[in-house]
Amino acid sequence: MSRDSVQTELTMNTSKFYDQWATTYDTDRNRTRDLDEKVLREVLGTMRVSAILELGCGTGKNTLFLSEIGEDIEAYDFSANMIERAKEKVSAKNVRFLQADITSRWTREEQSVDLIVCNLVLEHVEDLSTVFQEVHRVLRDGGLFFPERTSPIQTVSRREAELFERTFRNYFGRRFASAFRS
Repeated sequence: MSRDSVQTELTMNTSKFYDQWATTYDTDRNRTRDLDEKVLREVLGTMRVSAILELGCGTGKNTLFLSEIGEDIEAYDFSANMIERAKEKVSAKNVRFLQADITSRWTREEQSVDLIVCNLVLEHVEDLSTVFQEVHRVLRDGGLFFPERTSPIQTVSRREAELFERTFRNYFGRRFASAFRS
């Protein structure tokens, strides 16, 4: 099985899982989701930007907040049911929801986004190179990429952390790599 077919299979299975979870996602007890929301608001709460891209918006748990700190929000998710729930929850005029696979080229123009938020998503992506390539392509100079993985039960091996850092550095340069060092 090729690497592309593995990623396609992973995306399809994960999408089906999230389509099924969409009806109870907001009401199920989920400390990871709740911690993620808290961290995002604490870190970005005072920020004001023009354009935001939210990767993996799910049911819109963070989208309403993002609509308050940004003028133009585009929110992607690969689950049609999650997008439908998000549309029910968030009616802000400055938000557009799109069903999209973040491992393929994105619809945004080059250097068109000030902030990219990617919460609890990257662990579902087998090959991060396309994601980082697209972040690099659409993020404006001086923009912020905020990938968050806050799960207390998920751990990253040293090898995975080094691979993530190396891939990130390939697209964003050495100045960002220091963020991964403790």
